Amino acid sequence: MNIFIKIKREIERRKALRDLYDDVKNLDEVLLEKRIEIFKEIVTPKFAEIGLNNWNGKYLWYSDFNNEGIKHVIQFHKFRGFKGTFSFGNCFYSVPTISGKKLVNHRTDKSTKIMYLKTLDGYLSKKIVNPDFVGTVNEKKFRDSLDQVLSRNIPKFEKWFLGKKTINENIAGLQVDINHPLAGVLDPLIISYEYILSFLYKQQKDPKSSEYWINKHLEKNLNSEMEKKLILERIKK
Repeated sequence: MNIFIKIKREIERRKALRDLYDDVKNLDEVLLEKRIEIFKEIVTPKFAEIGLNNWNGKYLWYSDFNNEGIKHVIQFHKFRGFKGTFSFGNCFYSVPTISGKKLVNHRTDKSTKIMYLKTLDGYLSKKIVNPDFVGTVNEKKFRDSLDQVLSRNIPKFEKWFLGKKTINENIAGLQVDINHPLAGVLDPLIISYEYILSFLYKQQKDPKSSEYWINKHLEKNLNSEMEKKLILERIKK
């Protein structure tokens, strides 16, 4: 291993230990009510600047649907261990998900959901010091780390959203991601990139491509027989 890499890792390890000691000494976790208050103050105005004018009052920020039925969404996730992070992506007017024994559309503010899901670079990072995680151990750390994460990632959010405004752009992006999967980024339960592609092609009135991609999704055996029947009925409708 390169000596400079060793030195860098040792510096990161020592910084992490100092941070851990400081966290234990100053533990005063930022709980939900305070997190929401700070999100209202800091996060909501910044996301509004990139077109996400709506906030559910907790962990979800989103735009209105555009004329192709695409809504941009950012979500905060609180994890164990006094930390959290953001994911982002698109919600589609034409793509349903399964709930119980029926397919449910996501066309209202209340039902907004990230379908084409992307995560921050640090989500899968094994670095001791992770620049994409927000610390909730106390208010100072929460505010400082939140500011760092937003400064680092808002340009990335905006660039991705600008490149995913049309159905064709989303289809192209999904196909790239299918060919270059990142393990752990997408929870494959019920919905998959292939599943989304099938419904987007259905919206584009391309039944041949829609059928091809729904069959690719079903080959993964993520759904029960009842769910498969529901999906195929909707695709062929």
